[in-house]
Amino acid sequence: MVRESYVVVHNIAKRHNVGTLARSATAFGVKELILVGRRDFNSFGSHGSTSHLPFRHFHSLSDARNFLKEKDCDICGVEITDSALPVNEHPFKRSTAFLLGNEGTGLSTKECEICDFFVYIPQYGCGTASLNVTVAASIVLHHFGGLHHGSCF
Repeated sequence: MVRESYVVVHNIAKRHNVGTLARSATAFGVKELILVGRRDFNSFGSHGSTSHLPFRHFHSLSDARNFLKEKDCDICGVEITDSALPVNEHPFKRSTAFLLGNEGTGLSTKECEICDFFVYIPQYGCGTASLNVTVAASIVLHHFGGLHHGSCF
């Protein structure tokens, strides 16, 4: 059974981060990048990966959620919550869409409401509890991809 992954981009404050997210998504076998809200983004940092990764646009989170549910896909919020599971315990049971929070405020209440479950990235230093959104995406996608994809190398 093939398990696909998606990245949902909503409310990312720094538009150039979308290009870097696309680069990581391509590297880790993401099927599509789902843009919610505005269509424009800066592909800076993508290193050409935007030509290898399909983008799909939705006007609202509920439209994106409906599309993903039609694909029999779980929606996983990447956020430190009381119910969040450590990503390194690989809690992924089927195709999964990853929703990452805004760089400053994390996932909003509206974003959390469409998530089926949450994961967090265990950290071992005490200096900060947050990572750049593109770094967090890379770590989470690597964990999912390592379970469900073969390597290109």
